[in-house]
Amino acid sequence: MPTGYTAKLMEEGQTFQEFTLGCARAFGALISMRDDPSDAQIPDEFAPSGYHEERLAEVQEELAGLRAMSLEEKIAFGHTEKDNDLASTKNSLERELEQNGRIDEMAEQVKAWCPPTSEHQRLKIFMLQQLEISYNSMKYLRDRLGAIADKLPIDYYVSAVAQAERDITYHAEEHAKEVQRANERTAWVRQLKESLQ
Repeated sequence: MPTGYTAKLMEEGQTFQEFTLGCARAFGALISMRDDPSDAQIPDEFAPSGYHEERLAEVQEELAGLRAMSLEEKIAFGHTEKDNDLASTKNSLERELEQNGRIDEMAEQVKAWCPPTSEHQRLKIFMLQQLEISYNSMKYLRDRLGAIADKLPIDYYVSAVAQAERDITYHAEEHAKEVQRANERTAWVRQLKESLQ
């Protein structure tokens, strides 16, 4: 039975070069092409993704904006972030309380159910176990609300600056890795193609 790599060879025939390039799609440099149509052209050169480079520029601009703020703007920024954090945490708490309410209602229905046989009794036990392990613990969110209340607006500003600095380092490193991977993939394909001439 033919595979995706041998089908064309078995059905119509292929040259060694065509077969080799087709099989090369299962390896490092061309792995992203393994699900492409078998006649998709293998590029001579790979370009790095622009994602990390774009994010790096965005975060650098964000950090510059944060650093350019006056003290009043930093505090206003912190108040806005604190309000958003508080609203988000309260929404999560409300959502999880609603979910727990639905679990409680279903658990009562399952407990009241009389299974028709002993085999069905195992189903009832399983259903209750599933409900029990799905129950949301409110501890984290309640602790989070306390932490938000204790946090000063300037703390939110300081956290935003620190996060932007971490993001800059991360995206710079990831972009360098992406460039290196693209260069290595290009070299691999060029070496492969040269060996087939």
